[in-house]
Amino acid sequence: MHQSSHYHSAIKNRAMKKLLISCLVFLGGFISVHGQVYTGAAYYPEHTDKEQVEKDARLMKEAHFNIARMGDFAWHSMEPRDGAFTLEWLDHAIRTLSQHGIQSLLCTPTAAIPKWMHDAHPDIMIIGADGQRKPYGRRRHACLNNEDYRQYCTRITRTLAERYKNNKSVIGFQIDNELATEEPYCYCPECLKKFQLWLKKKYQTVEALNKAWETVFWSETLDNFEQVWLPRRMDNPGIYLDYQRFYSDVALEFFRMQRDVVKAVAPGMTVTTNIGGSGFVTTMNLYELADECDVLSFDNYPVNVTLEHLYGNDIGHPFDPAMTSFAIQIIRGGKSRSIWVPEAQIGRTALTQKEIVKEGYPRLWNHQQLAYGCRLSTFFPFRSFDSGHEHLMAGVMESDNVKRSKFYEAQQTAKELQEIYARTGEMLPVAKAAVIRDFQVDWTFENGYTFCPDLKYLREVYKYYHALRSQSIMADVISSQADLSGYSLIVVPYLAIASPDFCQRLEEAARQGATILLTCVSGVRDIHLHKTDALVTSRLQQLAGIEVKGQEALFGRKSNTLTYGDQTGQCHFWFDQIEVKTASPTASFSGNYFKGYPAITCNKYGKGIVYYVATVPEQRIADKLMKEVISNSSIKVPAQCNHPLVEIAGLKDTNGKQYIYIVNFSDEDQIIEFKIPVLNIMTGKKYPASASVKAMDYLLVQVNQ
Repeated sequence: MHQSSHYHSAIKNRAMKKLLISCLVFLGGFISVHGQVYTGAAYYPEHTDKEQVEKDARLMKEAHFNIARMGDFAWHSMEPRDGAFTLEWLDHAIRTLSQHGIQSLLCTPTAAIPKWMHDAHPDIMIIGADGQRKPYGRRRHACLNNEDYRQYCTRITRTLAERYKNNKSVIGFQIDNELATEEPYCYCPECLKKFQLWLKKKYQTVEALNKAWETVFWSETLDNFEQVWLPRRMDNPGIYLDYQRFYSDVALEFFRMQRDVVKAVAPGMTVTTNIGGSGFVTTMNLYELADECDVLSFDNYPVNVTLEHLYGNDIGHPFDPAMTSFAIQIIRGGKSRSIWVPEAQIGRTALTQKEIVKEGYPRLWNHQQLAYGCRLSTFFPFRSFDSGHEHLMAGVMESDNVKRSKFYEAQQTAKELQEIYARTGEMLPVAKAAVIRDFQVDWTFENGYTFCPDLKYLREVYKYYHALRSQSIMADVISSQADLSGYSLIVVPYLAIASPDFCQRLEEAARQGATILLTCVSGVRDIHLHKTDALVTSRLQQLAGIEVKGQEALFGRKSNTLTYGDQTGQCHFWFDQIEVKTASPTASFSGNYFKGYPAITCNKYGKGIVYYVATVPEQRIADKLMKEVISNSSIKVPAQCNHPLVEIAGLKDTNGKQYIYIVNFSDEDQIIEFKIPVLNIMTGKKYPASASVKAMDYLLVQVNQ
């Protein structure tokens, strides 16, 4: 009788615990944004009627959704005529969704202007580099500097903020949509005027500007700031770099303008903006944008938009979890705070279909997002569009209202994420390795006068990030201005502009015991694209224990070889001819160029070790090098799996508990080797040394401390 009582008590306790978790998940839609994970979809009630909105709300509830993003392209529906606002349809949608436990993330609709605005102010449209004004018919074609456009943006933003500032169902505002993408630069008279003012503020005198741009070359010396022109690609590299900096500032200021309107009306409202290009946007400094946002967001389309999209690669890129985590870490920028994904891929997109989205991937992408600190994810879109610009987009629901596999996959995803979050609370990734990536360097490489036109900066930065992830090493992607003191391993690939301050902090990191991996092209120019005090700035040469005696570039259709231990591999684009001073060579060139010269060196510096790579190696050489670098660092790997489609992420919650999140994107069960004992947070099962993760599934374990 006593045993039976204990048995029934245990059953009752488990039932109560299960009920409590279910209640937490259901009530999540009513908890503050600081205490809940949000899963849902981008929703477009302006495309339908009230009856369908009510049906959709019921479907979203059935799918365990608790958030809907709305309004991003609805300007005409909100303001069909100048100053005449019609927001009752949005009121109804917010209210109806709220009645089903679904909160709303509202967007300012400023990325696509209504036709009445264009007709009244045709000069709102941008002028391209060819001097032609863009015609009406696309999005993102309004000039961010046009004063009429800015006033309209301010007014619609203020109208929305005033209307919904006290609405408890609205968790925040997304400003605009995918800023600084598609055709981000404008060559209109207003942009010229503002560029001239920006330069005057920066340089103060035209003499300082002429010196910075080296305008004596090709007789481009300016007599005053009014002579400044808007540069095209292949113009003077100094002016083009400043133009890219200027337009990054323009986009940032455009965001701030709308954000400040919201904050003036509703100070406690969360404000974000969504980065397009799956996070691979180079036209705006995302580190600076992150400082301006309450939370930074990006749109995640892993198989359709990768960094290769930047370089016109239309042949596709097979899915690799490291590419997606690279994008997420770029968005995080090393900051210990959560991110949002306002557009999460559910299937085919309106773009060229480079790869077919495998069933099960959208669910696992959401687990990968959670593993990197994502607190909000909305599938794009909830319902596929009947027609119009994006009628090819797949939705959670197709327009015929039939629930199919995508609905059930989204339903399973939402349920799993919310159950996990109810147990763990906020988790954030933890990294002891950092990869340096600077937007100034992106612009330097893409200004037309690159060091080697075929050397694509972000592609090569990713190569080293990928090498780290192949060894299950968590790595932040950070600016050269970021704090380096918390990292045991710092990778510095192709950092063409290396400030004296960065060099000093890198020296200090090595002195204190960090392992540094430094590559060629780093430190070859200053902030104005002037050469430094040596072929590579002397401080970096001293750090690496080498002297660079010569430099050569080679276009991509030719290559050299290097020999690294028992392995020979290809190297491309750039070659430093170096002489070792205090360093030791670990690999040498063995092809037609610079045969016998060191290709990779290793130097003791303080308590640390500094590697120098004198060329751009292929991936397998970078992988081999990274294994050696890791072995000589203080980083310990808590879990490992050699399959390239397995994501392993290390996290901590707000109480300091450590977790390992494994996402298996492969079609086979995979064995994960643990270096420390862990337990399954869902079942309590302990894994002293290894665990099997099912094909196309995930495992979240807590580290026993």
